[in-house]
Amino acid sequence: MNPAWKAAIGVILVFILGWFGGAMGTLLIIHHRMVSLAPRSTEQMAFLLERQTTRNLGLNASQKKQIHALFVENLRERLQVQKEIQPQIHAVNGQTLQQIDALLTPAQQQKLQDNLDLFKERFGRNPLSTGPVAASPGGAPAPPATNAAVGNPPPH
Repeated sequence: MNPAWKAAIGVILVFILGWFGGAMGTLLIIHHRMVSLAPRSTEQMAFLLERQTTRNLGLNASQKKQIHALFVENLRERLQVQKEIQPQIHAVNGQTLQQIDALLTPAQQQKLQDNLDLFKERFGRNPLSTGPVAASPGGAPAPPATNAAVGNPPPH
């Protein structure tokens, strides 16, 4: 193969890989920002839902206010449902963890516990959490989800 062709293909590959790496990095950063914003308050969650679902609709102020109220009510209802079913979910997760534990050798049980601890360290809770939400990395428990911040819709 001609050295000029090799150089041209190399340059093209570098540009393609650079573009791909930049696109993936940007997607990861955006995803991380959205995930970190979502659980902070009901108001922020309502704002994210509104922004994602109503963009380009050309809503007037009255429509924005009514839609905001609908999203806030939806979030309140979702929190209530979550409170009702959470004990059942914890019970099912606890049973699953006991069943998995019964299948493992003592060495595997220890490795499983290490894996669960690592997951908890990285994400703030056990993937098969059998109790309340774990404390945040700062040592203080995570604040409960409330509707205290619910008010008027944020400006768009």
